[in-house]
Amino acid sequence: MDGNKDEALRCVRIAEEAIASGNKGRALKFIKIAQRLNQSLQVNELLAACEKIDLGSPASSIGEKGATEIKNEPGVEKLGQGLNGEVSYTEEHVQLITKIKRNKDYYAILGVEKTCSVEDIRKAYRKLSLKVHPDKNKAPGSEEAFKIVSKAFKCLSDGDSRRQYDQTGLVDEFEYNQQHNVRRRRRRAGHDLFDDDFDPDEIFRAFFGQSDMFRTSHVYRTSRTAGHQREEVQGGGPNIMVLIQLLPFLVIVLLAYLPFSEPNYSLQKTYNYQIPKTTEKHGVEFYVKSEAFDENYPLGSVARDNIENHVIKDYKNVLLHYCRVELQRRQWSKNLPTPHCDKLNNLGIA
Repeated sequence: MDGNKDEALRCVRIAEEAIASGNKGRALKFIKIAQRLNQSLQVNELLAACEKIDLGSPASSIGEKGATEIKNEPGVEKLGQGLNGEVSYTEEHVQLITKIKRNKDYYAILGVEKTCSVEDIRKAYRKLSLKVHPDKNKAPGSEEAFKIVSKAFKCLSDGDSRRQYDQTGLVDEFEYNQQHNVRRRRRRAGHDLFDDDFDPDEIFRAFFGQSDMFRTSHVYRTSRTAGHQREEVQGGGPNIMVLIQLLPFLVIVLLAYLPFSEPNYSLQKTYNYQIPKTTEKHGVEFYVKSEAFDENYPLGSVARDNIENHVIKDYKNVLLHYCRVELQRRQWSKNLPTPHCDKLNNLGIA
């Protein structure tokens, strides 16, 4: 019986959300389900709110008292409240999401002028993203609104994409042009502003410099991602699928017959590489396996110089990779640190 009561409360919550969005049919459907699960449940206020949808009253109001003053009946939650009684969203949240979803201009979405600076765009995104993030704003449609805000920020904070957008002036036309040039841009740059793997939460985390701004974090993907992946796999036919499945075994067999020798050093300390060494130039630390390393490769010898040159080269490549990631993130927030780029500067190559 307790399970039926919990399910009835869940149906009540769904019905309240449907009333808030003006969907009378869905609301009535879940009200009836809730009554069947718990016959003692009082749903008069919900039914009255459904009737008011046709009368032209605000969709989010329930009964005579409105959205925020529902009669406190057993088993019935207030609109915009959770099971524990805490307010999950307000009318202001609903209005903000509606405004964002109706706007067809990135500047209007962020609330800035077309002549604004990049810093103004950052400030607007900082303020707006905190208001619509799904972990803070529980109103229906917050995920979509958060994604729209992130797209607007990513477009306008980048000089090239902002110039392209200013030439069209409309979101729909700009995104249409972007989507029809995806393949060409992918071949040239390796990524795309409106790729299927667009991740608004990644922008949010990079901008605020932390991975857990609220209690939880989500990753939102466009619904086309899974579809495209299925098409790409299925389009090759069964032969490609068989080849993909056999590929790991073929690689293992091939490696078994190839001569293999472990490298002389490692940039990281591991089980096999425990003995620390330092290059004569730049003082880059690396690790070796044997205590006889200095005997086999004495300081000042050509062999030792070759190894240390390879160590410095590998170290620079690692720093260069992470430096590029740091510079890309600084486009979203100039206050983010760049420790790997600083190390490259100390080596005199950045």
